[in-house]
Amino acid sequence: MNSRTAQVFFKSLLPWSAVILLAGPCTGQPPFALHDGDTVVFYGDSITAQRLYTRFVEDFVLTRYPQLDVRFVNAGVPGDTVSGGYAGTMAERVQRDVAPLHPTVITVMLGMNDGGWGYDAEKSEETFQQGYVALIAALRKAAPEAEIVLIRPTPYDEITHGTEFPGYAKTIDKLAGDVSTIAAQLKDAGDKKIQLVDFHDPLVDSLERAKAKFPELAPLIVPDRIHPSATGHWIMAAALLSAWHVDPLVSRLELNVAEGDIVAKEKTTATGLSKTPSGLKWTQTDDALPLPLDFNDAMTPLLLAISDIASVDREILQVDGLAAGQYRLLIDGNVAGEYSRDELQHGVNLALTKTPIVEQARESTEPKRSARCSTTRASF
Repeated sequence: MNSRTAQVFFKSLLPWSAVILLAGPCTGQPPFALHDGDTVVFYGDSITAQRLYTRFVEDFVLTRYPQLDVRFVNAGVPGDTVSGGYAGTMAERVQRDVAPLHPTVITVMLGMNDGGWGYDAEKSEETFQQGYVALIAALRKAAPEAEIVLIRPTPYDEITHGTEFPGYAKTIDKLAGDVSTIAAQLKDAGDKKIQLVDFHDPLVDSLERAKAKFPELAPLIVPDRIHPSATGHWIMAAALLSAWHVDPLVSRLELNVAEGDIVAKEKTTATGLSKTPSGLKWTQTDDALPLPLDFNDAMTPLLLAISDIASVDREILQVDGLAAGQYRLLIDGNVAGEYSRDELQHGVNLALTKTPIVEQARESTEPKRSARCSTTRASF
């Protein structure tokens, strides 16, 4: 595994001393759902074919689990329904796009094109229910041992926009409910490898929060009411990875200024800790990387404000024993943030700001998608 050395400095802007807290992983958390050698097939319509949430899921795995070798295949087709579309019938799609890959995990995200676009919604729902059950049966036959993840479809956005098809949002709401019902029925019938994941409600909640807090930017989350932007797709990816029990912790390091000691560490190695005239200095090598969020994108602060993505992206540094004051963190000679003693002692999540480590994560997922561990040389 390749790694990069980054130099980090903490310098006091008043007295010298600093603190950054890394929150540890949840105790008793189930193991991550994906395993070395897995093949994941994303089956869906144009929202899947956008290759955004699917890429972000891959980026999640590459940065958080760089040791895993997982194959990801996008089988999204624009306009597709549970019965198929212009690329072939459902049966043709399953035999051509899924079966030859021998997937160990299949995700299914359909519904946006199945509601009839305002025409005979009741008949459309019945057709969707029957077609969805038939699709899952075909997928199960094609991949008997695969985990099949049924995803409640993303909403038609009548929250931040007007509508071309009045009431279509409610139609998609019903189809999302049908997916939940079908998942429960399959489990009750004895299929132990069926999982339900919700894209619908997290995106609805985020749209409502954005409309209240950022009314001018909110319509950009689903610009055409149908296809989410990157902001929406990050929310979707986080929902899927949360359901797969992704480890939320990138790394955790706790230092003590007064003692010049490493108090605690998780998923990281810290060496060369020493005092300097202005603070502390150390070299840190993390086992993983933060998410490759684009902090040059004006929508990223909105994403962090309206979603729970920060809860699965924690790169925590804690420094104890600081005097009151303001402190500056430098990584590779670049200012990565300025924090008060209270902020540092309470905890700062470095994954939520533009740092050389985030840039390394972005580099590691382009385009070869080979993640690397992070090495940080730090000092106060």
